[in-house]
Amino acid sequence: MRLRHPDGQTVHVATVVSVENVKDVRALLRALDARVVPQRQRLFADVLSVSLRLGPILAATLASSLGLRQRLRHELATRRLEVVTLDTGPDAIPPDASWRTWWMHTLDLARVLVDLLPDDSHHGSVSTTLPRSAAALAAAPAPAPAAEPAPGEEATAQGAADRDHELHELREREWQAATRLMADLSGGLTEIAWHTGRLVRVAVEAAPQTLVTGSKDIVRLLERADPARIGACLSAARLAEAAESPAQALTRLRRSRLSVVKLRLGGHADPDLAATGRTMLAAVLGGVHAECDHLEVEGTEELDAARDELGAVGLDGAADRPMPGVGRAV
Repeated sequence: MRLRHPDGQTVHVATVVSVENVKDVRALLRALDARVVPQRQRLFADVLSVSLRLGPILAATLASSLGLRQRLRHELATRRLEVVTLDTGPDAIPPDASWRTWWMHTLDLARVLVDLLPDDSHHGSVSTTLPRSAAALAAAPAPAPAAEPAPGEEATAQGAADRDHELHELREREWQAATRLMADLSGGLTEIAWHTGRLVRVAVEAAPQTLVTGSKDIVRLLERADPARIGACLSAARLAEAAESPAQALTRLRRSRLSVVKLRLGGHADPDLAATGRTMLAAVLGGVHAECDHLEVEGTEELDAARDELGAVGLDGAADRPMPGVGRAV
């Protein structure tokens, strides 16, 4: 769905399609025919925007074959589906994946996306969560023992201190590797833009048991990255988990010259999350200019629930034919 902001900017609202377990294009098309095309028909939408949640195997296959990307683009157009954003999702990368695996998967999605973008859209986005943090997993409390420990088995204060020190060093090594890879990712995105003339930005989303659990962590992660290539993905659910208000998160990002690349809408059935979502939308899209032009929803129920909220911040065109035009690239 394309909407128009009062400043004239086109805002894309995409429905997530979880196909991370699909391994080839033929199976992907079957999934779209079974699950997505009927949604578009029920919504009476001429064109439905979708965010494909692709797993590493299919992403790598598509990234290595221009012919497959062109075929997928044609098949999407035939089904009147358009793609301006992709999503790694929380489960696409295995919990024990390396940082290098995550980095390659994210760049593969960017390479795929540039060839799926509609003709009138010159920039896209890829939202991602980071791999599970080894330090966070190691720091998780152990299950309670079934019986009292034998005398002498209790951890000493010195042993606990040593463990805390080891966890701190492990976390610091993870941070160093992560910030280096984000800088490398910026370079990879720049190279893709140079070769294709189309810009893909990455939106980093906070998630439990990763290095990034809130906007403060996003700022630290991206201290060496290009802010024109990488920014934040905000959602009401993640803000609530981090005990952050939208205003706090946005202020911290703005002070570091980082942008919101994508908003994730959802949680309309929870009054608290719904209220946070309304505040987030108003803060990002309710001003004179839209500060984000890629929005994502989980399913058509969330899409229906979001229409009134989007209208309240001045976006219109939900019932109109998709409108041409490009949004803000930076």
